[in-house]
Amino acid sequence: MVDRVRGGLYGLAAGDALGATVEFMGRDEIRRKYGVLRDIVGGGWLNLRPGEWTDDTEMALAVAEGILADPEEPVPHIGEAFLRWRATDPPDIGGTVRAAFQAYDRLGNWHRAAEAVHARTGMTAGNGALMRTLPLAFAYPGPVELYVRCMEVARMTHWDPEAGLTCFLYCRAAQHVVLGAGLVDALDRAVEEMLEVAPAGKMSRAAAALAGKLEGVMAWPEDRLRPTGYTVDTLACALWCAANAESFEEAVVRAVNLGGDADTVGAVTGGLAGVMHGYGAIPARWVDKFNRAQRERLDAAAEGLARLAEKIFV
Repeated sequence: MVDRVRGGLYGLAAGDALGATVEFMGRDEIRRKYGVLRDIVGGGWLNLRPGEWTDDTEMALAVAEGILADPEEPVPHIGEAFLRWRATDPPDIGGTVRAAFQAYDRLGNWHRAAEAVHARTGMTAGNGALMRTLPLAFAYPGPVELYVRCMEVARMTHWDPEAGLTCFLYCRAAQHVVLGAGLVDALDRAVEEMLEVAPAGKMSRAAAALAGKLEGVMAWPEDRLRPTGYTVDTLACALWCAANAESFEEAVVRAVNLGGDADTVGAVTGGLAGVMHGYGAIPARWVDKFNRAQRERLDAAAEGLARLAEKIFV
């Protein structure tokens, strides 16, 4: 279990660090500059050092640390971790997350803040909830409790139903993989469960629409993938890359070389592929790019989540 959890967290961080180099670049531009990007070299629009990660890993670790602080009531602790990260003045807070932070400053309640942002913009189906959701897969049994937790954590910033629903599909598919399913079967089961647990009304309609948008995703032609900031596009890229690769490295390399929102697509792909293949499958040359403080933080989160996971994967 520790190998799967470490694989997920380190895989997410590695995909983030690899993809950050080519974030916002097109596929042709990446090919001209790198051929195929295979190594963590830093740079990119954030001018990162090799091994430095972005908001994807920071927010995923905030979720993990909030869960470990109080698995029964994680939202306040996750929120505190979000605000500690914001206090470091990071340059890469996403637009929806930034708006939710500002609304929280006024309202003092995460869910009211996210709902207010959605009411104002109508555009909160970005991938900023999906990128941080993986720790929930190791802490809460599915499908019912996992659905509730995915929705409540997603809706701290992203109120659109698709944000929480994509988080559920991702986490539940990861759980089925841990339990021995292949990825295609894992997603099929997760979709069936999503349709069962989504409450009647707006959420069930959104779930049915999402199932249709992802139908047959593993068999799509590669040129159908869209590495945008839309949560459904990001999930589709991650599922496709993880399913159509023979190794962890191949999955993540394919993901980030799609370009676009490459750090998040890489992180979401890396998290899933890390659960599939385990920590030992992550290239040592990638892990070695993380400094001691980064590895200690990842290891602490992985060890704590593995203890919770042992209680639900029986």
